[in-house]
Amino acid sequence: MRRVTLMALALLLAGCGGLRSGKQVEQIYVLHVGASTPGTDPAPGVLRVARPEVQPGLDTDHIVLTRAGNELDYFADSRWGESLPRVLAAFATESLARSGMFQTVVAAGRGSVPSDYELLLTARHFEAEYVGSAVQAHVVFDCALITGNPRRVLGRCDADVVEAAGENRMSDIVAALQRAAQKALGTVAASSSALIRDSIRK
Repeated sequence: MRRVTLMALALLLAGCGGLRSGKQVEQIYVLHVGASTPGTDPAPGVLRVARPEVQPGLDTDHIVLTRAGNELDYFADSRWGESLPRVLAAFATESLARSGMFQTVVAAGRGSVPSDYELLLTARHFEAEYVGSAVQAHVVFDCALITGNPRRVLGRCDADVVEAAGENRMSDIVAALQRAAQKALGTVAASSSALIRDSIRK
């Protein structure tokens, strides 16, 4: 009887190894910066990019979506590789450095070199929005360019971009967020470069 019981237990344990979880595999997404733009006459000085602030609800590694009635939600089984402020800090620094509009761009942080200007970014929107059955990416950056000691505001360089996602699937939504962020940072770069040039001419 004992031998039969042990054999039954062994068969049960062997069968457990073949069980498969029904849980969806989590997908991790990143933002890739586009190709570099040759700078013919970059704005002089060192521009430091501070880690962006984000609107409440966006300080997460979840990919955010909003529905009608200001309902905020997150896509299941999908996330950024880091929290959104860290993702945007790296993306903004590389995007501005590759824009060709600045002589030198550095990220804020320990060991950062002294800078002539500092870019302060706040992400007011960085999410997918459902408009009826269509989905779009919405990116809004509030931006201020700082200089001097004591520090003073040279001006604003805000950006607001909406980009259609095409298909209602995660890869298309992330691609639309990436395009919207790249376009918004292009506006930020152009405005910031102009502010630096104007300050030098005065």
